[in-house]
Amino acid sequence: MDFLRDTGKNGISQATLPVTMKTDTQTSHPPVSNPRLLAVEAIVRVTRDQLPLALPIQADQLETRDRGLAFEIAFGTIRYLSLLDAILASCIPRPLSKKRHFMRAVLRSALYQSLYMRVPGRAAVNEAINMVKLSPEKAHAGFANAVLRKAITVDPETVMARVADPVQQLALRYAHPTWMVQRWLEQAERQVVIQRMKANNLPATLTLRTNTLQRDRAALLEALAPSGALAAPLTPDALLVPAGGAVESMVGFSEGWFAVQDQAAQWVSRLLDPQPGDHLLDACAAPGGKTAHLAALAQGQAEIIAVEKFPSRLERMAQNFKRLGVPGVTVCPGDASLPELLVGKQFDRILVDAPCTGTGVIRRHPEIKWRRRPKDIPSLMQDQAAILSAVAGRLRPGGVLVYATCSMEPEENEQRVERFLADHPTWCRDPVTVAKEGVPGDTLSERGDFRVEPGQHAMDGFFAARLRRQS
Repeated sequence: MDFLRDTGKNGISQATLPVTMKTDTQTSHPPVSNPRLLAVEAIVRVTRDQLPLALPIQADQLETRDRGLAFEIAFGTIRYLSLLDAILASCIPRPLSKKRHFMRAVLRSALYQSLYMRVPGRAAVNEAINMVKLSPEKAHAGFANAVLRKAITVDPETVMARVADPVQQLALRYAHPTWMVQRWLEQAERQVVIQRMKANNLPATLTLRTNTLQRDRAALLEALAPSGALAAPLTPDALLVPAGGAVESMVGFSEGWFAVQDQAAQWVSRLLDPQPGDHLLDACAAPGGKTAHLAALAQGQAEIIAVEKFPSRLERMAQNFKRLGVPGVTVCPGDASLPELLVGKQFDRILVDAPCTGTGVIRRHPEIKWRRRPKDIPSLMQDQAAILSAVAGRLRPGGVLVYATCSMEPEENEQRVERFLADHPTWCRDPVTVAKEGVPGDTLSERGDFRVEPGQHAMDGFFAARLRRQS
């Protein structure tokens, strides 16, 4: 089943996609406008180069319909990668070389179109073969044709039935890595795990946060009404927008009227409850969405230090703050896990949006499924512990800290918080409540932590605990 599977680095790279496409022999192609070829390029960049899943820059020049097609093919193919590979494996007499990234991307994407899109199998095959014929792989067009014509006739249920192990079969059915499914089954009921995987395989709704420094939600809703925008019923200032063209082309984007931000992420900032005059620390700030929200919640009257470890992300943060007109933010390059950072500084409130496995945002970043490994979890736990320990001394007595992740793993969430509290006896939980914060009641644990499953209330999977340093 893994004859087509790519192996590579663990973790999520922050590099950006280049403008031109390179084949496995590093030959450059001229700019292309074929949405299927752009989708193949995006797939190759994930499987070969371990880059985040994103369309190449040429896609910005496509018509909205063609851009949407490229997006659906690329993201859908990565979502269902293991199942597509299992079907293709049943149609090839011998393993395909791991160096044939372009060919594998073509086969995978064509099969995805046949199985999950309204594309007739014959049309999907013909489009794929035409791409191969125009590539350095043209000598293998006959091979691709034979494999795909057989693959589009295979019943996925037949392939699944050949897998005897029940966990492996479940993982294959919902296209998730077996190790991930196994650990989830050890933590939650089977139906919860199945629902989580189903949600991960559904495209996420575009969610906006009204930038209240510039507009209120009613005014933004009126401006975006032609786009079909709706007010999110459970989250103040949030709007839900049907999938469409590029966000940058939407009314009000360049003016800074809104930011793209999931509802769950918006709640994280609200749980910190920043007030005018506060001194705030955002310890892991990039790309700056929560920092900007904190500034808006404090009515632009808070002093905020935004710390970011990776220099490559600083420019994007600065651009976001400028577009949104965010005042009072000082960007501090540095590693929040180092105790010597910000020596002498004291803050009223601290946000730790910690680095994590990201298993709560797979629906937006399906490559996470195939990039993460079990060994990533203990490594990230060490980072989380170091950051919490370092910033703990920067919070004034009586102050509040919100620890958050976009992970579903208890080691990174509840267990991380319990260990921190055990090591810091002068700290305690400050439970989140429906009455005070207005969060949906089914997003709160018995201990008062905020926890959302992927897709619950159209939100990403998130965890947040509010802690207080006692006086």
